[in-house]
Amino acid sequence: MHLSTVVGTIILSPEGEKLGYVTEARLTRDLSALSCLVAASDEEEEFYLPARAILAVKDAVIAGKARSAAATGVPAPMGRAVFSEKGEYLGVVTDMRLAEVPLFTVTKEETPSEIPLSRANVGESIIVFEKERKKRAVRPPKKSPAISAPKSETPEPKSETPDPKPEKSEEPQASAAHPARFNRYNLLGRRVKKSVFDEYGAPVALAGERVTPEMLEAARRRNRLLALTVNTLTNVL
Repeated sequence: MHLSTVVGTIILSPEGEKLGYVTEARLTRDLSALSCLVAASDEEEEFYLPARAILAVKDAVIAGKARSAAATGVPAPMGRAVFSEKGEYLGVVTDMRLAEVPLFTVTKEETPSEIPLSRANVGESIIVFEKERKKRAVRPPKKSPAISAPKSETPEPKSETPDPKPEKSEEPQASAAHPARFNRYNLLGRRVKKSVFDEYGAPVALAGERVTPEMLEAARRRNRLLALTVNTLTNVL
């Protein structure tokens, strides 16, 4: 079912009585299925059809008697900008098909293309990855068997050499406005191997960029400093 074919469609009861027309389609939070239809009667009174009330969708929406007290789900992402994981602008979402594999229709310069939901991170904008993202299962760490050391009858001699004092960091003392304190692993000047995005899908650091103080401060404010640090240290160009 394409959402573009639903919005604006008339709504009929199973007996053929006209109930109104669809003004908006709202989706489940994972965007994989329809949550409800926002509708209006001929008198422009708004009402809400839950997904369970929708019996058929073709030339018209056939709906049962069930109604919701308020709209449920989230708005469909129509009109949102779409970018690749490297920051390339791909177009805007112009339609969405709900099926076993939900698909976005993304249009750029009047040329549409389809992108599966499994490759997208949806926020204020949509980031498309080259490969499907798989959720990693979190496994508990294996416990190593405890091995007790043999008891020694002779006490170990104490070392007369004093413990070395920890070396002082050469990093400058940073104020709240100075991002140097976030450079504890000498990230400045290193290149970013893979783009880092915040929870809304907006880019924090793009692949190939060099790490700057402003980038560190932005990563801290958007709670992505750890991701940027791990990315940079383990993927140095």
